[in-house]
Amino acid sequence: MKRLERFLLPMIMVGILVLSGCETYGPKSKYDSNATPSPNATQGSSSNQALEIPVGKAMVYIYHSGGSNHRFFLQVNGKDVISLRKNQYYAYVTEPGVIEFTAKTMGTSSITVDAKAGQAFYLKGSVPPGFSPTPSLVLVTQEVGAQEIANYRLISSP
Repeated sequence: MKRLERFLLPMIMVGILVLSGCETYGPKSKYDSNATPSPNATQGSSSNQALEIPVGKAMVYIYHSGGSNHRFFLQVNGKDVISLRKNQYYAYVTEPGVIEFTAKTMGTSSITVDAKAGQAFYLKGSVPPGFSPTPSLVLVTQEVGAQEIANYRLISSP
């Protein structure tokens, strides 16, 4: 019986450690969105082609152009959507209208876009190096944005 207790206790401890790590390393479901990526959006793809914009919708590409490897967390109209790392982008499909995008790290940066149906917009995000970086988020032209994300990795909703 003593041998069983000596074996069982460490196994229970290992099980607890393994299970407690699941939340830390598991999916970040709080970054779900009402908006959906384009049907052509796939995890980890990189392509020079623009994604198809659904009829009556607008597409906003948000990308992390670098500066540092710090990720920024994206909110749309105050709702958590996704987090982006350097050289990643996200295709946000939405209803037309005025939309506030916020990038968060230790600080925040916000920008408002008047999204029009059938159009694509590009928001360039970057995070400067440092201990408590504040991201920047700027609207760039379609030509600049499409060229800059050409070799970035498309991230779909987690």
